[in-house]
Amino acid sequence: MKLFFAFCLTALFALPVFSQNVASVIHDETIRWNLATAQIETSLDSDYQSVREQTLKNAIVIVTLYRDKIDLSDEGSLLRKVYEEAESVHHRKLALALLYTIGGDRVQQYLDLNSTEAESEQVRITLASVLNDYFTHYHTSADVG
Repeated sequence: MKLFFAFCLTALFALPVFSQNVASVIHDETIRWNLATAQIETSLDSDYQSVREQTLKNAIVIVTLYRDKIDLSDEGSLLRKVYEEAESVHHRKLALALLYTIGGDRVQQYLDLNSTEAESEQVRITLASVLNDYFTHYHTSADVG
């Protein structure tokens, strides 16, 4: 019983210290964007196709809107894997569109070697569709709320 009481007392005194650290982490923008990047990576590796598809769409919008804050270039190899191994043509298009959106030298070299002109046209259509869906939904939801 004394041990349990000592544990509870220690936890009670330590609680403000832990909550301060969590609050400072939440307010640190770099950490929030790193957490967002980690979540995207985890979701892209999901066993569920619907999760991967929505993650690809969300990542396209995030990279388009917050290019200066989020860096998914390290996820290029994971996206290449999605592009190369996806059973769904739609997922392949989304992965390719996200690669184009991310850009960068390594991604561009990969795209030059592995994508065709026809796919480049499909990428533009896919990007326009994803961004249109996002902005249509966002503005419709904002008008309702």
